Amino acid sequence: MKADRDDAPEWLTSRPSKGSNLKVVLAGVIGTAVTLGVLTLAGQAFMENTVKNLAANSQQPKPTPVAEITRSEPTPRNDWDKIVEQQARRDAMSQEQREQTTGSNSPAVKQTVFNDQNYTPRGADNVLSSREAPRTVPQEQPKEKLRVTVIKEERKLKDFCGGKEGSIERRNCKSHIGLENRN
Repeated sequence: MKADRDDAPEWLTSRPSKGSNLKVVLAGVIGTAVTLGVLTLAGQAFMENTVKNLAANSQQPKPTPVAEITRSEPTPRNDWDKIVEQQARRDAMSQEQREQTTGSNSPAVKQTVFNDQNYTPRGADNVLSSREAPRTVPQEQPKEKLRVTVIKEERKLKDFCGGKEGSIERRNCKSHIGLENRN
């Protein structure tokens, strides 16, 4: 069957005009240009305020120190004997204090404040005194060897379990026998 063009609905027969594509492209170009212009003006205003703030605050405040570090005077290199003697005296005093605290049954006072004025050096923890002789650990004596003779004795499952083949009694018996006895 043939139909005439006049009989077709209007939305099928009307063809879009070629100017409509041009209108869409033109609207996109104009929108892009306007958006870029607004962004450029906003960026310049922001940068102008930032530059003014930087010029006004050219002197940044110096942060306050948390703790001041001071170094002691360097000791002359020829006073090593004096330094060694001082350290030996400190170690002896700390040893006496330790012996006094372990000898008395008074409760130990826990230190809660730590600073340079109340610092007491403890000395080394991993030092052995020469008075103590090292103890040797006694080694265990080996036990007497036990000789075991194994004689292989072959037994069948029927020797262990009674009942007919496939009966409940035989199944229960088989489940209780160890794997090494199964044939």
